[in-house]
Amino acid sequence: MMDKSYTEGLFCWAELGSTNPEASGKFYSRLFPWTVQESVFGQNQTYTVFQYDNQDIAAMYGVGETAIPSFWGCYIAVNDIEASSRRAEQLGAEMLIAPKRVDDKGSMCAFRDPTGATVALWEPGEHLGAGLIHSPYSMDWHELNTTDLSAAADFYMGLLGWSKEEVPTPAGPYLQFRVGEQYAAGMNLISPEERGMGSNWSIYFKVPNCDDTVRKAQELGAEIIVPAYSVPGSGRFATVRDPQGAYFSVQSGF
Repeated sequence: MMDKSYTEGLFCWAELGSTNPEASGKFYSRLFPWTVQESVFGQNQTYTVFQYDNQDIAAMYGVGETAIPSFWGCYIAVNDIEASSRRAEQLGAEMLIAPKRVDDKGSMCAFRDPTGATVALWEPGEHLGAGLIHSPYSMDWHELNTTDLSAAADFYMGLLGWSKEEVPTPAGPYLQFRVGEQYAAGMNLISPEERGMGSNWSIYFKVPNCDDTVRKAQELGAEIIVPAYSVPGSGRFATVRDPQGAYFSVQSGF
């Protein structure tokens, strides 16, 4: 299988930590035309890779019985996990998982950024990341909802070398970031009414039709958090919470 290579600073992989992997696998393989490939690692732990068009899209693992609902975690590609993790800490991040090797697949670490959002870094080995992005049923965008837009922007620009552009919106400034000519992510300020949710990274999957996907998600037991909404001059998106509690968004027309 061909893997896509990623420039440092671009999101390259996503994992669903599920409280009920069997139920989550059924939900996503019915919502999207994903197939599942399972492997066993560690002490009989199952790691599931979601695939579409014979390409790795994302993965899933079980988190066991916990009060924390299921969640999507995102990985950003870096060239040197040790150097990047040190830089993250110097910039104010709290390291949650110290850099570690994942067999021959690569190396990872995870941290909480200075505004409280959790994200992971990935130095590739055999596994470069998702084999397909910006195509139907694959990762299409990542967005940080943050309590401190300025602090978050400074942190990620300092860590990853992102360049910033500001897009005015009726709700306030929306920040977009690039790595060279490639867009990396977006950021927006959490409204005062939503401050209780804390800063968080969200993942968007590209779909052919946002409204059709939302209807199907509801039929499969998901809760629609943000109904399908049109962005002036662009496409439509919606935010969903799956039956196990993981949030994600879908979009079309972008």
